[in-house]
Amino acid sequence: MRFSDLSGRKTRENRPAAAAAKPAPAPAPVPPPQRPFRELDAEARECYSKNLSIAVELLGQIDRSYVEKYEKMLRLAKLNLRTLGENPAVLNYTAYATAGNYLHAHSANTAIISQVIGLELELEPDKAAFLGFCALAHDIGMTGYLKGVNKEGRLTDEEFSEMTLHSAAGAQKVDRIIDIDYKVKERAIKIISQVHERIDSSGYPKRLAGGEIDVFAQIIGVADVYEAMSHQRPWRETYHPHNAVKHLIDKEGRGFDSKIVKALIGAVTLYPPGSLVVLSTGEIARVVMTNKGSLTRPVVEALLDANFEPVPPQLVDLMEYPLTAVKRIVEFEEISRKNPKFAAKLELARWWVEW
Repeated sequence: MRFSDLSGRKTRENRPAAAAAKPAPAPAPVPPPQRPFRELDAEARECYSKNLSIAVELLGQIDRSYVEKYEKMLRLAKLNLRTLGENPAVLNYTAYATAGNYLHAHSANTAIISQVIGLELELEPDKAAFLGFCALAHDIGMTGYLKGVNKEGRLTDEEFSEMTLHSAAGAQKVDRIIDIDYKVKERAIKIISQVHERIDSSGYPKRLAGGEIDVFAQIIGVADVYEAMSHQRPWRETYHPHNAVKHLIDKEGRGFDSKIVKALIGAVTLYPPGSLVVLSTGEIARVVMTNKGSLTRPVVEALLDANFEPVPPQLVDLMEYPLTAVKRIVEFEEISRKNPKFAAKLELARWWVEW
């Protein structure tokens, strides 16, 4: 694996001097050296920790009479944009979940995923930061419905109908955030109330369609569904991130806008961070970072050999090894069958415990 430690650039060979009448061509610009993964990962962890911290604060305080959180959340959203723009390792942390209250990690993850979609759509920085605020706050209405969320087993139709009320409840709670301009607040209320609407009128609470739904609500809606599917819930197992992406592709043009789905795919690729995959070498690896411009050749960490026995962790950038490729995805259940001990280790590793 080569990141920034060695540039790998060849020096130019000595050549005969050019004729005096022909000036030497200007040297090509030298791209900045790639940063070591260890450095990228440390920065990503710090950024993610800040997102979780503010999510905990917001969800813990939003049921008070008033809170002052907008400016703090906006500063965080701007930090996310700067970091995401140059550090794809941040997305790796959106695979985490939080014990006790799933909303903490879900809110932080949805905000980061929404903002990376915003970057793919080339939103202006101020708009992308506001998108981040709305995404982090999109489920504040859920604080009154945690009993239903944590229920073992699927919700009944009556319970689901009650849960849909969290969109309106969240929109009302935006009024408790006092350090926000009223015009900005009006749009935030609209966006948060529409996150679960779908362009084919299949969503809730008002069954809006197409252009009736704010584009930021549509972006957050895609990020919310992708995040929810790729994380475990009390009533179902985790979807493989690759299958979560396939689900959204299947819904293009129906529940979800095609342009937004394509932006998500451009950001997380077909093998998103957190994906367990089998390489053409037979090794089992975990995707830890995407490569800009490639949907199928991420940076992976080798975990197991072809016999599902642990190997020393090793980073492999598939862009630098063209003869090695992702052969297929591997479901957690397959690892659990063939190496239960390692599967238990993976299960523990998905929980965030350092905040």
